[in-house]
Amino acid sequence: MTGKEDEYEFEKTEKSSSLDEESTGSEVNEQKESYLDIINIIGSLMQDENYSLKNESILTINKILSFLNKEIYENKNFTEAWLIKGTVLYKTGKYNGAIDAFDGALESMSEKTSEEKLDTWIKSYGINYRYALKFKAFSLCKLGRYREALNALDEISAIYPEDPEIESHKNMLQTLENERLIRRTGNTQDQPPKHPGIWERRGKSSYKLGKYEEAVKEFDRCLESNPKDADILRNKGSALYMLGRYEEAIEAFNKSLELNPRDADAWNLKGSTLYMIGSPEEALRALDKALQRNPNIFEAWFNKGSILFELGKYKQALSAVENALRINAEDINALTLKTSILSGLKQDEK
Repeated sequence: MTGKEDEYEFEKTEKSSSLDEESTGSEVNEQKESYLDIINIIGSLMQDENYSLKNESILTINKILSFLNKEIYENKNFTEAWLIKGTVLYKTGKYNGAIDAFDGALESMSEKTSEEKLDTWIKSYGINYRYALKFKAFSLCKLGRYREALNALDEISAIYPEDPEIESHKNMLQTLENERLIRRTGNTQDQPPKHPGIWERRGKSSYKLGKYEEAVKEFDRCLESNPKDADILRNKGSALYMLGRYEEAIEAFNKSLELNPRDADAWNLKGSTLYMIGSPEEALRALDKALQRNPNIFEAWFNKGSILFELGKYKQALSAVENALRINAEDINALTLKTSILSGLKQDEK
């Protein structure tokens, strides 16, 4: 199953955004300017389910999620905010978080069903309900939880019994579940590999397919035979990062770096992970170590620039993003970040 979707449209809500609350003119303008980029991305997600976030920076993704979390905190029944949050998490590989967000959307709609007839409820909320269940199923599928994914799609079928897209997804999921049961019955997963490289290849394959839970298990199998393989530990850390299990990811990166402290990629990944747990200064130190070992890692320069910009260190941020653009002069995110940094420098000069 892929994440490819047909055209759907989130229902409009009468709820005003937090940016529309009463405030002074200058405060509103500053807030709108700060959030303009993420509002545009949210608008694109609402209009096009195929809109990709793969080129967005960690900083931008975090700003989007922070904005949505604030909306949800103010109104836990804000269905559309739950749906967009789930979509962002799904598109960035945070499948467990996506499932929780779609469950939040479903709960917000279930409360509305109690006082309405089913046909009226379907007309009002059916599209959002279908969307939440469908992408919850996609997220479960990415984690290899095929039976639970089937159950989610069955809930859609209860409302839309002749939905060809959903039936197609159900058929594919049933095939995957049957294959899983056959492997389980044959006990193939419990047989030790003839060579640890088998588990490594399986782990890398699962990672590429977005099956990060399976990738972690397969890398662990490989580490049983060779616990001092720095590359496998780094790969395991990457999979844990994609699952949002940041503390475990840092532990894996630390073990990898103990074995190979010159691994620039491991330092870069550790830096990104430290930022995600709210440790920007430690993240910068890790990114600097990555760049000392390999000064041509675009992501390390870009992430360093993003963090420095967030900390208000505009001159240092500008130097970092210019190094990123030295490697990839046409990257839209780096160009946008540079524009924001220059704007910050101008504000400081006033």
